[in-house]
Amino acid sequence: MSLYLSCVICARKQADGLISGAAWGRVEVPHGAAVEHPAVTGRTVRACPTCCREHPDWRERILAALGLDPGFESLRA
Repeated sequence: MSLYLSCVICARKQADGLISGAAWGRVEVPHGAAVEHPAVTGRTVRACPTCCREHPDWRERILAALGLDPGFESLRA
C-alpha cells in the first residue's frame, strides 16, 4: 500500500490519511481494464481536491489519463 495519494491529472502527491483521502475525488477502474499508472492504487485512481474544484469534468479527465473513454471502454484495446 502506498503512503501517498497521487493525482492522475496534475501528479500532486500527498500523504495518505483518513481525513486527507476523503477530500480527494476517486474513480474505480472498471474490471477487465488493463491499466498501469502510478496514480492507480488497487482499482482506485484519484484526483486531488484542487483538480476536482478547477475541473468540473475531473472524472472524464481521470479516464482520459488512463486511456479510457467515459463509457469505460479501453481506447488501447
